[in-house]
Amino acid sequence: MLKTETNINIIILQKHKSIFFLKIITFVRTFNINAMRFFLMISTLIIILMTEKKTCAQSPEILRGDPAYHTYDRMEILRMADTTMTNGINNYDRKRTINFFKNTWKNDYLTFKDRYDLRHAFSDNYEFLDRKSSGGFIKKAIDKLFKNEYKEANDNDNANADISQSAFHQQPILKYFYKTPANFWQVETSSFQMYVNPVVEINYLHQVNNPDIVFQNTRGIDVRGYIDEKVYFQTQLLENQRAFPYYTEDWIQEYKTIPGSGFYKRYQSGFIDNLKGYDYFQTKAYVGFNLSKSIAAELGHGSHFIGNGYRSLLLSDFSPNYFYLKFNTRVWKLHYQNLFAELAPISTVVNPGDRILPKKYTAMHYLAFKPSNHFEIGLFESVIFGRENHFELQYLNPIILYRAVEHSLDSPDNVLVGLNTKWNPIKGISLYGQLLLDEFKISEIKKQSGWWANKFGVQLGLKYMNVLGIDHLDLQAEYNVVRPYTYTHNDTLSAFPYYSVGSYSHYNQPLAHPLGANFKETIIILRYKPINRLYIQARGLNAVYGTDPKNQNWGGNILKPYTTRQQDYDNVIAQGIKTTVTAINLDISYEVFHNYFIDLKAMWRQTKVKEPIDQHYFGGGIRINLADVTYDY
Repeated sequence: MLKTETNINIIILQKHKSIFFLKIITFVRTFNINAMRFFLMISTLIIILMTEKKTCAQSPEILRGDPAYHTYDRMEILRMADTTMTNGINNYDRKRTINFFKNTWKNDYLTFKDRYDLRHAFSDNYEFLDRKSSGGFIKKAIDKLFKNEYKEANDNDNANADISQSAFHQQPILKYFYKTPANFWQVETSSFQMYVNPVVEINYLHQVNNPDIVFQNTRGIDVRGYIDEKVYFQTQLLENQRAFPYYTEDWIQEYKTIPGSGFYKRYQSGFIDNLKGYDYFQTKAYVGFNLSKSIAAELGHGSHFIGNGYRSLLLSDFSPNYFYLKFNTRVWKLHYQNLFAELAPISTVVNPGDRILPKKYTAMHYLAFKPSNHFEIGLFESVIFGRENHFELQYLNPIILYRAVEHSLDSPDNVLVGLNTKWNPIKGISLYGQLLLDEFKISEIKKQSGWWANKFGVQLGLKYMNVLGIDHLDLQAEYNVVRPYTYTHNDTLSAFPYYSVGSYSHYNQPLAHPLGANFKETIIILRYKPINRLYIQARGLNAVYGTDPKNQNWGGNILKPYTTRQQDYDNVIAQGIKTTVTAINLDISYEVFHNYFIDLKAMWRQTKVKEPIDQHYFGGGIRINLADVTYDY
């Protein structure tokens, strides 16, 4: 009797469980809850529950544009140390980068400038120089590799200084601030570390024939930290008032958005009539969980970059930050990344009133393989899709090829695949490149018919460190070409029929190259550091691309659905209104204190459609704890 009652109870319990889960599903469907967010919340909970064991496998990323990026390039290409760290995923993990720099420090062939660069990176990532006692509490002890025998005789600011503990500690200001050169304020306990820094950029540019003031006024804060050696987080908040040069202003008017930013409003000074522009906010924030020594998950709001070049044809950080869930798996010589993100097919300017922006989604895989210290290859695939307030759950599969899933869904979505490669054939030289495939047909390529659906892009690049044996004179040359209608798709929004929901874009901005498609571009960059604190960069650009006459689509604007194309055949690069841009930038920065810079900037720029239009400028400003970003497209 007892057994029968038990069986009945089990059946009733299972029935209640089924009803319970059915109610959850009904609730989600009834109230149109975003399935992507629902999944992410559940995933985050599972991750937290799983991470009981303390690990320290991965850490916050070094923000792109940081000097450590170029230092890493130099040390790897000059073969100063061996590394298995892949850098096709160009969001460098702080701990792994510093570990590579520690190995590099042991090289006896480093110059004084090289050691200054490494010491700068060590200061910025001071938490990975600490050594812990058996009790787990942080000691202020610097790794044994920093030996007093290394003298900075060429350091003009501190001649004959030793690389020792004193290089990373200093007398704090008011007992609490700048205990270390790189961190304004820091908290360090056995289970919690946090580093807080102010962010400032104020500059003024004078542009030829522009009566308005071209300026930037950025203030903010940058915070990173660690909890229990298994959770890390980073936040950067920036408040901006800014006016742009004419060519960027033209871009804003056409695409109804500010490059790299989301919502904005107009700004007008109450004191100076010609001080006007835009007021906007930028945020980057994420939290990461180390699931094991080799696997980490990250949830947040940010951007990503895949490639070794100045541009990327696969995924760049040109568009605004977006909500994402990311998994990084590093085993043996492999680095595998899964990225799921929520995007916007239009901008808020296009979507007036207090209406929520429509949603679209992406799922991406990138697998990098580094069989040797001098060669790396990566395979990339992504799918962009729009659904009515829900994520396509089939794309959550972390392994399967998206093309197979897309075909099983009756081919409704935009799938792209790509290849990223890098090879350092000899000391000081690196060759890199990308191949992006959207859609193509071999028979049409052989016929050279200019078929519209032969959509692909190619990148070729070269890095040459210590040109002609001159220390810290570095050259980079890059060529990018993308055919018309690449990255475009046919799905449209019912309320916005002129915008493709499946295009490879976010918030009216390309997810890859700033020019979208239908262009060819050559970039040459020369970097030189004559003394430790002085950075000089000259950059030349020549781009040829096609724009659209009114009510026409020649394949350059990736936001337009490809169903509005002008012709099926005889499509060529830069078709439409042929536009040529030639620009030369000169940026000079002097580091007064650690990460406190004085900048001087100049650009000679000419845009030619029928007649050349000059858009030159020069100026300067100050910058604190922020990468120098220039809009040059």
